[in-house]
Amino acid sequence: MPQDRHTVCIFAPALFVTVTIEKGDDDRDDIHIHPGGQGFWIARMVRHLGESAVLCAPLGGETGRVAQAIMPDWGIDLAPIPIAGSSPAYVHDRRTGERHPVAERACPILDRHELDDVYASFLDHALAADVCVITGRADKLFSAETYRRFGSDLAANGVRVVGDFHGAELHAFLDGGPIDVLKVSDEDLTQDGEIEHTDEDLAGAIARLRARGVETVIVSRGARPAVARFDHVMITARPPELKEVDHRGAGDSMTAALAVGLARGMLPEEMLRLACAAGAANVARHGLGNASVDLIAQLADRVELIRVAEAVS
Repeated sequence: MPQDRHTVCIFAPALFVTVTIEKGDDDRDDIHIHPGGQGFWIARMVRHLGESAVLCAPLGGETGRVAQAIMPDWGIDLAPIPIAGSSPAYVHDRRTGERHPVAERACPILDRHELDDVYASFLDHALAADVCVITGRADKLFSAETYRRFGSDLAANGVRVVGDFHGAELHAFLDGGPIDVLKVSDEDLTQDGEIEHTDEDLAGAIARLRARGVETVIVSRGARPAVARFDHVMITARPPELKEVDHRGAGDSMTAALAVGLARGMLPEEMLRLACAAGAANVARHGLGNASVDLIAQLADRVELIRVAEAVS
């Protein structure tokens, strides 16, 4: 049983060890070893925003031991589930300024006992948290049925859910139970065949998600304003533009802010402002899920919200 109550519990199918090589100031190579993966980047931003996070992830092998050893440096509580295989990892070379993959170890295949252990650990911690975050499958590590069970069991126990996933696992989850807040990208919806190119397509896709059981939908659209729907209101949200250093991780920062906002009982407009500000602040520096909380607060006040229309369904 979890001993401490956390604000946010995060389901992380894959927790990576990342090794990044960069050019140092003295012409020597700098080598950075960090945890990585969607779940970690969300947890990191939750901590930046001043809330506690627990990360539930399968860990094994040398890479798993490294991930477990360095996690306390980020102030994130880890609920590791031991597995026989080695945790995933990658090595990137960024000495030229661009990111070049050097080597990568894929996610291990879990046996049915390990899958059961991961499920039980996450459910245990999720029931003790204020909000849980569900992220997508890594290399289809978990079946759609796992997500359907999550939806059913979390709903039966009144757990508030923020989702950052799409496709088969999203629809399976909604077969089981509702989602309080879903963050999804327009690229994900296009990949799933839900939208093509028009705003009418997007409005229809959002309406269908609402009909399936998603209370609030936020669609990130890269450099374009995000689109959100809650109740019967459609809103676009445009944060101030900052010089982009690394675009990766903006969506994960948005998800973290949505989880924090839901836990704090923010109004939907406030939650949307915080999410867009966190995403914008993330791209202004190296390091995913990493931004100044003071900058986020400043940007949140400058996010432009425009009511598009009163939704009819």
